[in-house]
Formats: sequence, C-alpha cells, structure tokens
Amino acid sequence: MKLMLSSICFLLAGLLSFVPLYAQDRLLKGRVQDGTSHLPITGVYVSCKENHANVITDSSGRFTLKITNQLCTLVIKSMGYETKQMTVTPLDNDLVIPLTADVQEMREVVVTGYTQQSRNKTTGAVSTIKAAAIDNNPVGSFDVMLQGRAPGLYVGTPTGQPGEAGRVTIRGLGSINGDTNPLYIVDGVPIAAASFAALNTDDFESINVLKDAASTAPYGSRAANGVVVITTKKGMALPDGKVRINYKTQMGFSEVNSSKWDMMNTSQRLQFEEILQDPNLPGWAYSANNPNKIVNGVSTPKTAADYAFGKHYLDSLKTINTDWRKYLLRKAFTQSHTLNLSGGNDRTLFYIAASYLNQEGIALNSSLKRYSLRANIQNTSGRLKSSLSVGLSTAAVRYIQDEGVAPQGGAAVGGGGITEKNPIASLYYALPYQSPTDSAGPGNFGSNALDVYRNSLRKDNQIKAVVSLNEDFRLSSNLHLIGTVGIDYQQSNFTNYLNPDSYYGAQEPNGNRGSYQRSLATRLGLIANGGIRYNKKWGDHELEANLLAEMNRIKGEGFGFTGYGLNSLLLNTPAGVSQGTADNNFIPAISGQTTPDNLLLSQIAIARYSYSNKYTLSASLRRDGSSQVPALNRYKYFYAVGGSWNVLSESFAERLRTHFSYLRLRASYGLTGNAGGFASDYGYRELYAPANYAGQSAYELQTPGNPAYNWEMNRIADVAVEAGFFKNRLRTELDFYNRITDGLFVNRNLSLTTGFATISSNEGRIRNRGVELMIEGDIIKQKDWKVTAGLNLAYNQNMVLTLGNERKIFADEASMSLPGYALGTFYAVRWQGVDPATGAPIYLTKDGKTTNTYNSGDAVPMAGKVYDPPYKGGFTLNVTYKQFEVSLLMSFIKGMSRLNYPNLYAHSGDANYRQYNQSADMLNIWQKPGDHVAYAGAQYPTFFTSRDIMSADYLKLRNLSIAYHVPLGTNLSKYIHGLKVFAYGQNLFSFMKWRGFDPEDANDIAQYEYPMPRMITGGINVSF
Repeated sequence: MKLMLSSICFLLAGLLSFVPLYAQDRLLKGRVQDGTSHLPITGVYVSCKENHANVITDSSGRFTLKITNQLCTLVIKSMGYETKQMTVTPLDNDLVIPLTADVQEMREVVVTGYTQQSRNKTTGAVSTIKAAAIDNNPVGSFDVMLQGRAPGLYVGTPTGQPGEAGRVTIRGLGSINGDTNPLYIVDGVPIAAASFAALNTDDFESINVLKDAASTAPYGSRAANGVVVITTKKGMALPDGKVRINYKTQMGFSEVNSSKWDMMNTSQRLQFEEILQDPNLPGWAYSANNPNKIVNGVSTPKTAADYAFGKHYLDSLKTINTDWRKYLLRKAFTQSHTLNLSGGNDRTLFYIAASYLNQEGIALNSSLKRYSLRANIQNTSGRLKSSLSVGLSTAAVRYIQDEGVAPQGGAAVGGGGITEKNPIASLYYALPYQSPTDSAGPGNFGSNALDVYRNSLRKDNQIKAVVSLNEDFRLSSNLHLIGTVGIDYQQSNFTNYLNPDSYYGAQEPNGNRGSYQRSLATRLGLIANGGIRYNKKWGDHELEANLLAEMNRIKGEGFGFTGYGLNSLLLNTPAGVSQGTADNNFIPAISGQTTPDNLLLSQIAIARYSYSNKYTLSASLRRDGSSQVPALNRYKYFYAVGGSWNVLSESFAERLRTHFSYLRLRASYGLTGNAGGFASDYGYRELYAPANYAGQSAYELQTPGNPAYNWEMNRIADVAVEAGFFKNRLRTELDFYNRITDGLFVNRNLSLTTGFATISSNEGRIRNRGVELMIEGDIIKQKDWKVTAGLNLAYNQNMVLTLGNERKIFADEASMSLPGYALGTFYAVRWQGVDPATGAPIYLTKDGKTTNTYNSGDAVPMAGKVYDPPYKGGFTLNVTYKQFEVSLLMSFIKGMSRLNYPNLYAHSGDANYRQYNQSADMLNIWQKPGDHVAYAGAQYPTFFTSRDIMSADYLKLRNLSIAYHVPLGTNLSKYIHGLKVFAYGQNLFSFMKWRGFDPEDANDIAQYEYPMPRMITGGINVSF
C-alpha cells in the first residue's frame, strides 16, 4: 500500500513538474504554400493572436515562430491571398499551411516599375495588357499591337515597313514642340521610343499603361506623356521539379490591302487623254478624233498614213495593261521560331529564350530579320534576392528608297516621297500602258522604280541590349535595401548604296557614278537607383514607403560618310569609292554627331497606406535635375497624391452587395514635367558650327539659345469608379481626367534682323480632358463554354488655351495651333464645288463669299479637323469551347482628318500633273457647260483646299486568332505537356471613307508611305 501511494505521489510530482516545462516557450515551425500550385509563398505575415509574436516567411515559404501558450491562434496574411486563421495545439509542429488566392483582390497585380501591388490597392489609372492578349503577334515593333487594347491609348503607324515604330499617345497631345511619346520601361530600364524592332514580344509577360499622376509622377520629368511598363517573363518552379521547354513556330504571308485604290487602267487612261485633248499625250495625239498632228511645234492636218499609224500605235498600247502592284509589291512571307526553357526551385528561378523572325515586306527589297536571346534569373540566398534580366538582339532592316514618311506631328506640303525612286509613288504615277520591260528613263515611274529595286540597297543593322540587375536585401522583416542598375544600348549601322551602272547611278550629281553611304550611330542609356523600402503590416494596417536616389544618363554619338565615283568592279563596298579631289567632283560628304548627351539626377519618395481592404492613400514626391534645362531652372519638384475606397467593405454597404460584386472609387492629382523641348540636348545654349569665311575656317552662330528656358509642366486630375456585377461576371471602369500643360515648348517668332526667324521658349497652355470607359463581361461561363467580351472607349478634348505672346503657330502649311482650337487644327481655303457653266472651281473667301480665284490668304482654321483622333477604342471577344479558342480585336478611331496628298494629285487634270496616271473617277471631269460634276475642268490649275482634308476614321478587324489544344493520349502525355495549333490574322478588314491604301498614320499629311499590309499566319506551340 505504501509502495502504491509512493508510486502515485511520484507520478503526480512528475506530472506537476512537467506542466511548467510544457508551458515554457517553444518554437513552432511551418511552411506556407499556394493551395493550388503547392509552391512556397515568400513574405507571408504569420502571427499569434495570444502573445502577438510574428514572423515573415523566407524564400522557401518557411517560418519559425516562438510561442508560449498551450493553444495559439495563428493569423496568416499575404497580399493576393485570403487571410487564414487556425488554432495550433501543443502537439502541432512542422505545419504545412495552404493559402487560397483572393480572387477579388488579385484581379491582377499592377507593376508600376518602382512598386507593385494588387489592383485593389492601387490609386492610379493603370491599364494592364496580359501576355495572352498579345500572343502570336508576329510584328516587328510591339507598339503596333497595342492599338485598341487600353482606353486612352492611341497608336498611329506611319508605315507598313516591317519593324518601324508608331506614334503612341496617352490621353492626347500635350506638347507642340516637345516629345509626345510615353516613357517605356523594360524590367526597370528606360528604353528609347524608336528602337522596338529588336524587341521580341514573345518574352513579354505583361504591359502596364500608366496614365494619371498617381501612377506616373514617381517618374517625374520623364512621365509627362504617360508610362508604358513592360515586364518580361520569369521562371517558375514546377511541382515535379522539371524544366519546362516550349517551342513555337509560325509561318504565313502578308499582302497589300487596297480596297480604296482605283487608278486608271489602259482603256480608262486613253479615254481620259481624249477628254483632255492634249497633243502631248498619245491618247489624243494618235486618236482618230484628232484631225491634227504636231510637227516642229506646228499643228498640221493628219494624212491617211498618220491615221493608220495612229490606229496601229493605239492598238499596241491597248495590249499593254500593267497593274503595277504586281511588279512593285509582292505577297511577302513571314516565319518565326521561339524556344524557351523555364524552371527552378525554391531558391533559383530561370527563364531562357531564343527566337528568330524573318519578315518580308510587301514592297520588294524591304524586310526584317531578327535574332534575339533573353535570360532572366532570380535567386534568393538568405536575406538577399537578386534578379538579373538580359535581353540581346540583332535586327537587319531593309527599306525602300525615298519613302514619303513625314516627321511626327507635321510635314511640309509638297513633301516627301514624290520621286521616281519611291515604288509607292510609282503605284500612283506610273502609266498603265507602260511596260515593266521598258528601259528606265525620265518620267518612266514604274520602270525607274524597278531599276532602283535592282540597283540599290538601303539597310540598317541594329544591335540592341537591355540589361537590368535588381537587388533586394532584407535587413529585417519590414526594412529592405533595394537597388537597380541597368543599361539600354543600341547600335545602328546604316548602309545606302546606289549602283554606278544603273539609271539613277548615272544621275548622281557628284560624279554621275553612283554613291555609297555608311554611318554608325550608338546610344547608351544608363540607370542606377538605390534606397530603402519599408513595409509594415499590423492588424488591419499596411504601410509601404520607398526612399530612392536615381541617376539616368544617356550618351550617344555617330559618324558617317557618303562616297562617290564607284568602281563597277567593287560594288556595295567602301573599297569602290574613288578618292575625291577638287577636279574629279568626287568629294565625299562627312557627317558626325555627339548627341544625345544628357543627365538626370533624382531623389524619389513613394508612400502607400492601406487600411484593411477599405482605404488606400498614396503619395509621391520627386526632385529632378536635368542637364537639358539651363542652370537657373534646372531642378524641379514633381508630386502626386491619390486615394481609393472599397465601398463594399463598409458595414453600411450591406444592401449594395446584392447589386455589386465590388465597388471602388479612386481619385488622384499631381504634377509631372517635360524637359526635352529642344531638338538638341544643348539647345538652351548658343550653338556654333563650322563655316567658311573669306576662304578661311570659321564658326558661325547656328541657334540663339535661351538661358531662361524652363520646363513644360503637366497638372493632372483623375477620378474614377470601378464596379463589378453578377458575382463579378460583369466588370466596368469609368475614368474622368483633366490635364493642363503649362509653359509649352514653342518657337516664338523673332525679327529677322536678329539673324534668326524663331527662338525656343515657353509660351502658352494646352488642355486635354476626357472620359474613358472599360466594360468587360463573361457572357457564358460554363465548364466547356466560356465567352468573354470587352469594350473600351475613350474621348479626349484637346484645346489650346493660350499661346502667350503668339497669336498662332504653324505646324506646317496644312495645320496650325491657335487658342480656342485643338492642337494641330487644319487650315485651308474652303472648297465650294465646280461651276457647271464654266467648269471653274469655286472657293470661299475668308469672309465666306464665293470666288473663282484661289488665294492662299483666304485659308481659315477648320474646327473639328484634327489629326489626333478625339474618339478611340476597341472591342474584344474571346470564345472558348472545350479545346477550341477564338479571339478577335476590333479597333476604331473617329474624328481624325489628314491631308491626302496622293488623292489630291490623283485628281489633278491640269497641265502640271496630267502626264501622270489619275484616279478612275477623273473620267467624270467637267467637259461642257451644264455638267454637274465633282472635278473642275482640266484647264484650271489644282490647289490644296479643304476637300483634300479627308476623314481618316476607320473600324478595323485588327486581330483574329483561332487555336485548338490537341488532346494528348496517355502515352503521348508522358512526353508532351501541351500541344496547340493556331491561325492568326492581322489587319484583315478595314471599314473607312479614306481614298487610298490605309488612313492609319502618325502625322497630319498622307504622302507616299509604305501601305499597311494584311497578314495571315499559322503555327504550332508545343511544350515538354
């Protein structure tokens, strides 16, 4: 008995002594992972409610938490996942905690370059274009595929030449002489706006378009026209630990879309020449209806032999009916191949890709051939997370000669491209009864263009490198040291060669024996920033703050020569250039440059505070110092504030939840700037250039400079509402914005006694205000069926409020800027019609009276006639049925006008232009009194009038994609992860009033630009 009691007492004592030991601190270990992919989640906030202990998971998703209570309620929080609570017992350890994605919060992650967060916690106007939307686009310049994808974003493509960049504007034009392109960022590195031919879109993961101050102000003076942030693909650790290999190839063709091109054939041309009764044209000179012939400049009656010869000659001409499109254009072939590898583990992720694109242009001699390589590597080692992104590519671009592409935003009337070297001009000017086998010679547009094709080369070999290294060192769970260094390097090696034995080689002014041009230009952009990031979560509160210092340096240079007197035995090489002397007229032309050359130093502060899932406030402050601005005004501060409110998170919104899936309001206001208003980075200084004075070398003043030059400043306000309905089946977003640009870069007129016509200065103010709407809905959402449609619309009202001391500023001879009108408003003498009695053109004077006399002084501004479209948008449709996918994009613009030069000259029967081919409807030219027609009599000269400013509106079926995911059997699935076959079409159909190939362009004047092609491709995508 005593032994039993002793044993019981011993056990009780042991238990009592054990209890205090159990109640002491212990370490709870666990791992947090994604509930779907089972991959680890880094940076998860794990806390114990009872003793407030907390910790952040490491790169492998693991944590160790010190707890003291026998029972602990764990709270697990991570951005983009639903908050989870779970009770831990004394026996629990080595936990595996799965988290479920928060669909509402993670509608998408918004990357703004300096920061990223869920869209639910953004305060800015940001449109995101995912990789799936731009997949299978075999384009040479990625900006072309952005049209119609995001509200407020406009892309005008100046040419169908493969690889050429377009004019991109976000929420309208905000400058007269300054840059209007947005800032482009690739993995944290700013890149040049015109160097997209060497970028491979297959490497893109997403494109974020930043439009308001809250999203763009952190970029300060570089963000005046918005920001486009491109994120490239990163590696992903797969559950099976294997490397994913993906190969995609596609092939196809492109051809000209010429639904509104209607030049005369031979029969129509000869009929037109009879109407003109011009003895210098064969249709009348040899006509049986013409009783006379010209002999030594004297009109003489024809003989019977003359009539017989004339009939024979006209019959021979009628046997020739050349469609010059078949000789100057072609069905061009395209092929591309992409191979990428992706994989990794909980510490290192990698993505490696190589691609090849060979795209022929529809004009002979034009093409783009590109090779690209990308390697993205992410590594986490202890507290240090490193991300290295390397993109290397080379592109060989071949061009046609003398294409009529005007500078963005303006062109000279009578402008480029109207030469016999330009095959696009020859499509309009070449006569149909001329044979392609005719020898090149004066006026033989078609044969001359073919001669240039055979005997010239215009090529640009480009090298592009975009490299960035991002470092993140975790000092503590809340404080990180961050930094980025990156380069954007571009080299352009340009060649322009003209064979000395060709027709045009013999016309070369310097020596009449061809020419050989070579130039090399380089541009190096460097960025380096570093600072601290603080992120703290406590309870329902979250605070993120960034303090950074940044340097942006851009340096470029170039040199080149043009040599003459080529040796016919040494073609297309500098070795064939003759030594130039004062006697042989072979003096070479030498060129050189040391621009761009500028430096931007900045200090940046960015902060965001979020409370629960209800409120978010953001603020940014940036100080920029630019070498492009005089020292007096060099440093400026830029700022933005923004806020968002998730209304449904409020307790009073219970009734609203029956109607809305989500409802969010946001607003922002801020200041951004623009420093680049000069053509040169040294434009504010007095610049000199070499000159010759009295036979001696000298310098002469080239630009007057302006030491008081200042920045353009943009003040932007934005308010918006975002809403979802029917369990988020319908999603909408509505933005209202107002953007005021002060201190416009303009060329102020000077007295010619100063030696200069203008001086660059800051004058005036422009306003852009508008509304943007996005609607997207899942019309059908079933297991096998899914149909999603989307519509984005934007309206922008542009108005010049004042030009300071200037009354009006001419962009060129066709458009101008003046207060009360939109920037770039056309002005012209107004066309009133044709006098049926005399066939004379009727114009309106400045005060509205009719006249038959053309006077350029009667030109007036034409309200509503602008080249930057006020209305723009796109419609998308995505249909999935089992293994089938169909997607399409239609884009449109409305309210855009352009001066249509080709159409003007194709309707000019006067003596200056009648020797060229004309539009078929010129057969309805005025001939006799009483004719009510659209075209004046051929005896009257042709002038530029309001009728030549044509609507450039269009509705396009821009993209159509059809894909089929091939089912894989049990045996095949062991080796192949996925197999997709697809067909893709681009620029398939256009609905427009425009007369010509395509109205889409980047400026106000249509000249003889390379037509936009229609492209159809097919391919396969297989992953292992």
